[in-house]
Amino acid sequence: MNQILDYNPNKSSGGGSSGSDKIVRVFAILLIIFAVCLLGSGAYGLYKKNAAKSEPTAAPSKAKITVEQKETTALIKVSHDKAIEKIIYSWDNEKEINNKGNGESTMEIEVTLLAGEHTLNVKVTDIDGVESNYEELITSENGEDKIYPVISLKVDNVTKKLIVTATDETALDFVTYRWNNDEEQKVEAEGDEQKEIEFEIEILKGQNDLTIVAVDKNNNTTKENKVFSGVTKPDITITVAADKKTVDIACYHEKGLDDLKLKLNDEEYDLNYLIEDKPKETAFVINLFEGENNLVVTAKSLDDTETVATETVTTDTVPTLPSDEVMEININQLEDDPSKVEVLAKCENGLKSISLNVNGQDYFSEIENLPEAVVPLDIEEGTTKIIVTIISSNGSEKVEEKEITR
Repeated sequence: MNQILDYNPNKSSGGGSSGSDKIVRVFAILLIIFAVCLLGSGAYGLYKKNAAKSEPTAAPSKAKITVEQKETTALIKVSHDKAIEKIIYSWDNEKEINNKGNGESTMEIEVTLLAGEHTLNVKVTDIDGVESNYEELITSENGEDKIYPVISLKVDNVTKKLIVTATDETALDFVTYRWNNDEEQKVEAEGDEQKEIEFEIEILKGQNDLTIVAVDKNNNTTKENKVFSGVTKPDITITVAADKKTVDIACYHEKGLDDLKLKLNDEEYDLNYLIEDKPKETAFVINLFEGENNLVVTAKSLDDTETVATETVTTDTVPTLPSDEVMEININQLEDDPSKVEVLAKCENGLKSISLNVNGQDYFSEIENLPEAVVPLDIEEGTTKIIVTIISSNGSEKVEEKEITR
């Protein structure tokens, strides 16, 4: 009885662990397993996330566009796996025509063909804003002609005429032009398929209005208006003396002369000393040689227009000269402009040279076979002393002196 009631809490049984120790161990093992599961789950989620990022994104689908060409029209057909928002088409990337969709994934548009060779541009936009583009070069003989003629104007720098050029992509019918309110002039196409008409017209002197109209075979009309300031060429007059011993030459231009040259047979002469002040007119006389004399006179204006005049004169005998050579010098102050002086030198046998001394300053010029020469001078205020010396082709000399007060 005493043995049965004996109790000792410190007494161990067989050296084994208590029940509470087992519970702690089991709980620790469960914690470890839970932590491993958490780590595995996080790693797998990160892997899936990175894998999703690395996968390529599928490109948005595009519309299928085809064009069916007929005799005078073209049928644009569009199909898509999405609803079509709009279809825009144009010819040669110019004026665009917008066609709204009806919520369907297929759509057709019939367009009128243009005559000739043109590019049809098509742009399709779906409900997601994705665009699909298409273009095709279409040639049509029976299409509609909506292209207007083109007019170009150009002045020829040599002839100083106006070159008018009209072009059309199909065929021109005619071109008309009119100065101011004058009668209209018409230039017709020479054939049924002429695509260009070009012609020259004289530009009227002064300021004038020019109207040009070009019309193609389909009555498409282009009109051009422009104002032109016309320029003129110098006038050259060559007068042969009755005895064919001398020739008088006169040159004139309304804006002034800028360059003057003479060629007599094989000799060339620069006559710009006659037009140093760019006068509107000048005149001179030349002596002719025995036999054939080929004259070429070239005058250029301040407007850059040029005239070339020619003359051929044949003389039978050598001009006879008087035994006493006549030489003349005139020094004249212009009445309408006292600041200018004109020196005129004459010699029947032709001048060789002319020299001037103006208040002590010398000027010299050689002259070839001219019976007279004019030298313009500008003088300052006060008294100007002018000494002129001329030498003839025979070596004769003459001196004239004059004082002029301004």
